[in-house]
Amino acid sequence: MHRAFVATPFRSRLKLATVCAMVTLHLNAADVSRTTVRSAPSVLLELAAAGQRLLQPNAPEHLVRWRARTRAALRPSMRPYLDLCRLPGWLPDFLTPPSLGSVFEVALRDLAETPPARLAMELGPRVEAGEVPARVGALARAEPAAREQLLAAMRAFHEVAVAPYWATLSGAVQAERTVRAQALAETGIDGVLRNLGPYLSWRSAGARYELSYRCAFGIESDVVPDGRGVTLVPSYFLPHPSVLDDPGGPLILAYPVRPPRREPASRESLANLLGRTRAAVLGLTVDALSTSQIARSLDISVASASQHTSTLRAAGLITSHRDGVSVRHTLTPLGEQLLRAGHAR
Repeated sequence: MHRAFVATPFRSRLKLATVCAMVTLHLNAADVSRTTVRSAPSVLLELAAAGQRLLQPNAPEHLVRWRARTRAALRPSMRPYLDLCRLPGWLPDFLTPPSLGSVFEVALRDLAETPPARLAMELGPRVEAGEVPARVGALARAEPAAREQLLAAMRAFHEVAVAPYWATLSGAVQAERTVRAQALAETGIDGVLRNLGPYLSWRSAGARYELSYRCAFGIESDVVPDGRGVTLVPSYFLPHPSVLDDPGGPLILAYPVRPPRREPASRESLANLLGRTRAAVLGLTVDALSTSQIARSLDISVASASQHTSTLRAAGLITSHRDGVSVRHTLTPLGEQLLRAGHAR
């Protein structure tokens, strides 16, 4: 998924071409000092990247079995979403809202509020050019039934392609964040940005800095956050870096984590140990969610979510702290180990 966003009202993507070009982030000292790393995956970004990975002719070694299992679980009801993932290097911007949240239903509610004008602008030209199926035209016209079908398709695809592997994805992103934190402590922010992976190149020149990568866009692209800072978003499924330049917040750079040594494992083994709901609660605490957020994400009552977190806390798997009127829950080192080991095969 080769994506670059530019600062327009609806964040239009640069046109894909066959010649590789350079996307360069021009950073100043304020941008570098405001660089942060997300602690959890972006669920809609991972979903979109999974959709495109699934439709590519080949898969990297660590995703071969995931791809086979997910393909076997595909259903016609998922087509409205996968129709939008079929073009290499292009994805409608509205599928990845700038909040890049980790709670699926919350992120889906943000997407459901996409204005009709944006749907028309992003999808209409693709329908007219024949690049996506004609049936996408109903969504481009923002027909209510088409919008509901898209949301249903995303829920169905998420259930087979991302949700069963969420703990593995979260563990990979947490591990990446730990590596970056260690690099920050030992070598400073320069060491963090210099070693983000094989796709990204870092160069400093006095008080100016450049972070760049090659992509399949046919024109050179320069992005200047101008002091807004950079949020680094590690991604499990994303094959190449992706820049989101949203004027309302920091520049977002999503980049692939290094391929793991094993395939993403499903959550069944952990569910057998803790029970399906409690295992899901444990998985959600990677992003320090509140009790009410956990309840909404799993469609359970707040009382039930509170009971599950109390049990996990008593077992030493999570800790809880008050944040205003909310109580937030985070993994303990023991909880992290169980979350990872429980998903190994």
